[in-house]
Amino acid sequence: MQIEELLPQGEVHQFHFFSALMLSFIALGFVVHRLRIPSPTGTPFRRWPGWHRAIIRAGYPLLAVAIISGWLLFSGANLRQVHLACAFGVLLYLFLHGGLYGIRWGRQALVATLVPQLSRTSLVAGVVVIGLGPLLVSLGWVNLRQQSHFTLTVNAIPLRIPIHIDGEGSEPPWQSARTLYIFTDGGANFDNGATEVELRALHNREEFYLQARWRDADESLAHLPLVKSAHGWEVQQHGFHQFNETRHYEDKFAVLLSPDCDFAAAGTAHLGRKPLKNAPANWHGKGYHYSDDGQLHDLWHWKAVRTNDMYLADDNYISSPDIPRPGARRYTAGYQQDGKESGAYVMNWQWYRPGAITPKRLPLDPAQLAVYQQAQTDRESRPQWVASWFDYQPYSAEADNNYAEGTAMPSVIYNSNRFEGDRADVRARAQWRDGYWTLEMARKLVTGSSLDVPIHDGICLWVSAFDRAQIAHTRHTRAIRLELQQ
Repeated sequence: MQIEELLPQGEVHQFHFFSALMLSFIALGFVVHRLRIPSPTGTPFRRWPGWHRAIIRAGYPLLAVAIISGWLLFSGANLRQVHLACAFGVLLYLFLHGGLYGIRWGRQALVATLVPQLSRTSLVAGVVVIGLGPLLVSLGWVNLRQQSHFTLTVNAIPLRIPIHIDGEGSEPPWQSARTLYIFTDGGANFDNGATEVELRALHNREEFYLQARWRDADESLAHLPLVKSAHGWEVQQHGFHQFNETRHYEDKFAVLLSPDCDFAAAGTAHLGRKPLKNAPANWHGKGYHYSDDGQLHDLWHWKAVRTNDMYLADDNYISSPDIPRPGARRYTAGYQQDGKESGAYVMNWQWYRPGAITPKRLPLDPAQLAVYQQAQTDRESRPQWVASWFDYQPYSAEADNNYAEGTAMPSVIYNSNRFEGDRADVRARAQWRDGYWTLEMARKLVTGSSLDVPIHDGICLWVSAFDRAQIAHTRHTRAIRLELQQ
């Protein structure tokens, strides 16, 4: 049973972090209070059976582990499953503890909860907590949002030293650059949904260079392949119809840059199926990226099939939610692409349907597809699942008769070898070896485009890895703040 419709939507991260800070303050106050004032005795609740007292006592370590694991997770530790288990445990504890009190004592339990018997010391402590609590929590919240981040040192190199964007990372400046290790999780297909990302950065006062290395057991290049069936050509998919493909997709990597260092990707992550009241609900239930205040956030989106051979990353941005457009099946809110003058890749179908589709083009020679048939059964064969527009011809039923059932064909077609214009501002190239991707990216510090964030000291970024997943990427909570050396 899905319960997502009952869950909160929108800026859930901000609420979660604030409530965690408040709960931590309350827990600390409770510990101090119990150390000074012993628990009262003689109440009727003390006559509760031993098994219920065990439930009560189990709540203390459960809450402690929930709070501690949350802060360690916030700091970058791999404790998401522990924290999740504690969250469900706390819900169960509240039901067993409070619910059974209500069943046994009814109104008396409610009165005892709302009108507790307070000693003079307890009353003074309560006044202090009520008076200072909100102030301390607010100060802690402001400090947490402004100061809590990782730091990535960006080494300065002379302009004369070339950095080749080839995915090798073999130039001497990379070897001397300081490495930042970022634990990311919550993605699809990675081991336990997580992978650690190694980051290095350089600049030469004109360009910014970023190198990322992350573990990925398989090089995934079969991007929504087409396979001939008895009904025609079909798109191989396992979630693409809901824009949440997690099997037949390419590997990807994303970098978000922003002047804002707030949590949840500079506050752009809004969770839920319909976080925007006046916009369509999303198909996958995961939420939208957009900016509430119109702030522009730069997004570099490298794709192992669609952009890697272009030696580019797709230069995109996140800003205010776009207007819904009639007839558009997918709404992306504030996530948009920079403009381009020419160049593109296209998907090789006239109109997508879950069943049979009609390709736009077929190979000039059926023998061109031989390498893809081997790849269907040989995991060591890694062809680039992309075709040239000029090596294919317009679709015709007559040409289609040359392909038997089971024939596989790429769905991505290049009609140019690269983008031209704003969308081509980010150079990028990656290589996969021995279970790791190594990606190099480069962009001018200041491009002059209104859709790009200028890079300078203090800019923050976030990184996400995709393992053959369309949107189910890994993530990290705290921003990475750039520290450009002179």
